[in-house]
Amino acid sequence: MKSGEKRALLAVLGGGIGILALTVYLESQYQQREGRIDRIHAERSKTVAPKPSPTGLDTRVIPKGLNPLDLPDADGHGATLLTLYCVQCHDLPTPLMHSAGEWPAIIDRMQGHMASHHGGMLAHVIMPSQKDWQTLRGYMTDNAQIPLDRSQYTDLDSPEGQTFQTLCSQCHATPAPSQHTAREWPRIVLRMKAHMRNAGKDVPDAETTQQVVSYLQKHSKPEMQKS
Repeated sequence: MKSGEKRALLAVLGGGIGILALTVYLESQYQQREGRIDRIHAERSKTVAPKPSPTGLDTRVIPKGLNPLDLPDADGHGATLLTLYCVQCHDLPTPLMHSAGEWPAIIDRMQGHMASHHGGMLAHVIMPSQKDWQTLRGYMTDNAQIPLDRSQYTDLDSPEGQTFQTLCSQCHATPAPSQHTAREWPRIVLRMKAHMRNAGKDVPDAETTQQVVSYLQKHSKPEMQKS
């Protein structure tokens, strides 16, 4: 190998080693910074009580380990943007956490938070464009939880009705039973139990679960008739 080629090879190797060392250093600094942020959030969570939403929702409750395929219109543009941007700071949320009336203010608050902290604690976060923010607002409101209209149900004070309200209002707005069919509700309730377990909440036993499912099925949406 000629001397010029050797020098070029050494320069390439030296550059590669330098880039690797810089990458390791930056990653180390990033991990240290993230650790400090996590400790700050942990301390705050011990002293600052969550603010309830108008529906009684604990605004900090986000299902842990939510499968992106479980999102409404999972292959759509809105769900894709939600998966891309929102998991940078917390677990993947679902539109069912809030009602359509609540989501615009929540999205605006997230947008303001990201804008005010970008370059600081959110230096590594990809910022949505204004168009993407609009898409996210539309997606969340279009697929939001349909809250319970108490005037439409006369048996909410029954044991099954009270169990349904108590259990289903822990993590999101109490849902309207009529938004799903009797066939759909058991699978949805089982998925919600998994979210409760991941969130560290008390998971209802089989008897309580059946009470909730029975109430939801009693007031469920009619099945579509096949033509």
